[in-house]
Amino acid sequence: MGANAIATSRRKQRIARTLGPCHDGGVKRVIVLLAALMTPVSAAAQGSFQGFALRPPCEGVPDAAYAMVGGAPIIGSWHEADPNKAPWQAAPCLRWSDGHTRMSTALAAAMRAGSLEQLLTRYGALSKYNLIRFWSVLHQNWEEFVSSAGFVDGPAARYSLPDLTAEQFVTGREFYYYEIDHSGRRSINRLTVRQRTADSVELATENITPIAVAMFTVFEPRALQSVTYIRPRGPQEWNYLATIGVGEGSDFIAVRSPSPYINRLMALYRYMAGLQTDGAPPAAPND
Repeated sequence: MGANAIATSRRKQRIARTLGPCHDGGVKRVIVLLAALMTPVSAAAQGSFQGFALRPPCEGVPDAAYAMVGGAPIIGSWHEADPNKAPWQAAPCLRWSDGHTRMSTALAAAMRAGSLEQLLTRYGALSKYNLIRFWSVLHQNWEEFVSSAGFVDGPAARYSLPDLTAEQFVTGREFYYYEIDHSGRRSINRLTVRQRTADSVELATENITPIAVAMFTVFEPRALQSVTYIRPRGPQEWNYLATIGVGEGSDFIAVRSPSPYINRLMALYRYMAGLQTDGAPPAAPND
């Protein structure tokens, strides 16, 4: 056992002794979270997935940035503290909220599907998102992407709406949806159809309400944003690029490692591609 591992183990033991025996599941989760936060972020965690520069399709990203159909996706991550990426700025055409981007993670892949409508129907089926599994680096286990999710009538979320159909993805339309995580915490988010043509789409999401982990608010409103692009590649083949941006209003917990974002992007890609979401080794097994 190395010196860092020994020090981390001792810190975990001190926390357990300080808090004493606990029978409440929420408190136990806090202990696990605090112990994980004290584990140093290795350089490999931030530097293993730099496959391409973050040039989304709105800036004319070349096809070479995408993997072959059926091949492993290409993943890139950027962190504000990385000295090698200090000059990097998120592409303005991503239109993320004002302020600098603290961390960004992107996944580029190619997939087969009969039509864009088929992919949009899959994307809009939030009632099925609880079937998606992603690798939790905190718990070292496959977990539900969400406990439940669905569309609502507005940011006040008075009542639920059915899943979206492909025809509802029209340029300029906005939709609100809720997500409930495995701990029962609920957040409201906004989905914007920035552009929809006969064979391509650009979708953006952002959190409208704060997002908490245990007792901590990790994301203030609009601190967690994503953009997804789907564009034609060939007959029944599609280029897919999804990126997550963590902006101002995020806690230090949110930017300590790109691994949680990598695993969520991978889970969504596998779902969109019609693959088993937990049927392959995790993209980022550890922090």
